[in-house]
Amino acid sequence: MRDELVGALKIALLVSVVLLGWKLGNIYSAYNRVSHLSINFEVEEGELAHYVREALARNDANLKVGLAFTLPSAQNVGGPVTQVPHYVHRWLISVTLSPIVVRLPEISDIEAQLWVEDELMLTQAFPFEREEAPGLRLLRRTIALRIENVPRFQRVVHEASGAYGGEVKCRFTGRALTHISFLKVWLPFSTTRYPLVRMPHAEHISSDWIAADGHPIKHVRIGGTAYVSVHFRNPTRVHSIWENVTATIYRVGSEGQVQTIQKEVGVAAGTTANYFFPFMPEAPGTYYFTLEATDGFAVGEGGSPRLEVESN
Repeated sequence: MRDELVGALKIALLVSVVLLGWKLGNIYSAYNRVSHLSINFEVEEGELAHYVREALARNDANLKVGLAFTLPSAQNVGGPVTQVPHYVHRWLISVTLSPIVVRLPEISDIEAQLWVEDELMLTQAFPFEREEAPGLRLLRRTIALRIENVPRFQRVVHEASGAYGGEVKCRFTGRALTHISFLKVWLPFSTTRYPLVRMPHAEHISSDWIAADGHPIKHVRIGGTAYVSVHFRNPTRVHSIWENVTATIYRVGSEGQVQTIQKEVGVAAGTTANYFFPFMPEAPGTYYFTLEATDGFAVGEGGSPRLEVESN
């Protein structure tokens, strides 16, 4: 009788341990899945740029931001995961455990912040019901952000736009409340965008007459080749700029233009670039140039050095 009681206690203890391990395994598996949780930030740059421009013009602009949560699909392997002890057979009790069932984490509340040029513009909390983060589809959340201190926002945007060619740095940070059984974990997220509040243009740094070897010149003979060298700068941080630039050559004392040269110039974000406009004079005299970019910069006669063309 005593041996049978001890055996029954062993069975009860074994089943309790196995069930506890199964429960803990579920929790651990769900917790491990959180590390693979993907958060997609759904807002188009054009939509964000429109919001920034609207917020500059009025006080009631709202930005709807989409957040999408997903997990890789879970794979389960069938079959028992433990062997039945011999003393369980004595009591005609068979214990076969199923594999650990992966329980998907659930997402509920969201907290979000908007930073403009590293200045915190707003912090908002959004309550949501708990819902599983699925493995084969997206769990979507939509939050609406509204600027409260509009004058401060306008000041920062105007300063950034002036410094970076119309580009403004907007960083979204926040966290989502993740539920794993009875546990709660705040899962952080962050993304940075650079919307344009106006079309960016390359900046003219300098221009000069140069020879084929790249050295500045002030004299050239008829039939020789001189180049208008233009140094451009792209003030933005992420956007490449393409400009249609026209160099127009004039001769002092002569009416009308001597030659017009057009080029499409490209400058990568945050860099400078040199472009060359060739000119072969056919008559002696003093020459100068003007530069113009469509809807961009313009360099008049006063910004051009003179080139003296001599007879052979």
